[in-house]
Amino acid sequence: MFWRRKEKEAAAAYERLGRACDECVEDKVPRGHVPVLVGEEDGPVQRFVVNLRLFGDPCMAALLDLGAQRFGHHQQGVLRIPCDVDRFRRIIDAISKTR
Repeated sequence: MFWRRKEKEAAAAYERLGRACDECVEDKVPRGHVPVLVGEEDGPVQRFVVNLRLFGDPCMAALLDLGAQRFGHHQQGVLRIPCDVDRFRRIIDAISKTR
């Protein structure tokens, strides 16, 4: 996603470039959250919106490490985690209960 400064308005005004649909709910991520794509390489991929606090857990760090090994540290776009979707849900539920 790119941002461009609006010419005729105040200095701090910016307009969004990219998708024309600013009302798409899928694009809106709450403050303090990160979108993540979860799924095995050969299976379905699902998008999750994960609270930043959960990334401090060792299980999430291990999943991010696995993603970096599989897709590289310089992957572009949304974070990708190679994990079964149901397993990821269970991990997130377990982490959320302990925090």
